[in-house]
Amino acid sequence: MFLGIGALLMLICVIWFVVLSVQTGASTGEKVIWAIVNLLFQPLAGIIFFFVKKQGLIPMILGIIGVVFYGYGFTTSMGEIMSTMP
Repeated sequence: MFLGIGALLMLICVIWFVVLSVQTGASTGEKVIWAIVNLLFQPLAGIIFFFVKKQGLIPMILGIIGVVFYGYGFTTSMGEIMSTMP
């Protein structure tokens, strides 16, 4: 359950940051670079984007919560799988 919620939150975060980076870039090159970086390196890119551009607090928080949920869900699912192994 936490795995799915975390993945959904991270997906929302990525889409939100890509749209936000395209809307706030000064030049076309800057917009493309921020969009690609935000697409590939979330949530670290979102944290950097927030401190550089001073925008995107809500998607940054969603991304961090998503990573925590995803990590917790992955860890618990791996624990369940490992406990059933002979």
